[in-house]
Amino acid sequence: MKPNLPLILSAAALAAVSPAMADQTRTSAEKDNITVVLEMFDAGWGANEGWQEVWGEHVAADVITYFHSHPPMKGRDAAIAFNAELFAGFPTLAMEVVSVVAEGDTVIVRGQLNGTQDGPFLGVPASGAAVDVPDVTMFRLNDGKIVENRYFTDLLAVMTAIGAVPAME
Repeated sequence: MKPNLPLILSAAALAAVSPAMADQTRTSAEKDNITVVLEMFDAGWGANEGWQEVWGEHVAADVITYFHSHPPMKGRDAAIAFNAELFAGFPTLAMEVVSVVAEGDTVIVRGQLNGTQDGPFLGVPASGAAVDVPDVTMFRLNDGKIVENRYFTDLLAVMTAIGAVPAME
């Protein structure tokens, strides 16, 4: 099969674009959306005091939230309640933003989570075990508010670390 030279050259050109140049190509709406999302990971992180108020400011009342195979949650209040329950298990969980990608109304954040399970998490009693796992969150925004949130992490690694699932051999 003959390689597609224009496609290869386009990929090489994209790879050569610096982050500063990529930022110049973003629309003002994309930049605004990134600002909202990063504020959520900063002040709105569930291990921070007052995070619920930040969600009230940045999350639409009718947001739809997806978490793995859990049924979709509808509404900001349901999303806040669910996240409060998750963070009860990891009250000091830290998240490092590794990369951010934005296109149109969508912002995707790749991060690294680390913390200790000091409370119940998805029905598993506190174990005192540490976790260090990657995660990805995809947000869709409309008029500066998050209207959809899709969250993915290595939940198997988390459940194995806290002893809910036996380690694979």
